[in-house]
Amino acid sequence: MSGFVRNPADDDERRRIEQAIEEGAGMSIADFIETVIGEVPDGEFVQIVRSRLEMASNNDEAFELKAEIEQLWNWRQEMA
Repeated sequence: MSGFVRNPADDDERRRIEQAIEEGAGMSIADFIETVIGEVPDGEFVQIVRSRLEMASNNDEAFELKAEIEQLWNWRQEMA
């Protein structure tokens, strides 16, 4: 499973992605986070990751989601 995320390259790719999601492909952000950190994330952490995804999307920025989740999780653990 790739943790690399980016905006669709064009409208055709966006349609294919939306169709795959409608057919049950993919997973929720919370489920993906759980596979990365090894435990069920709380709603606040899911929202932090969701906000990061939205910011990247708005800036047309591609990034490694798994590494970003790990970094955010470690930072959060250190601050606790």
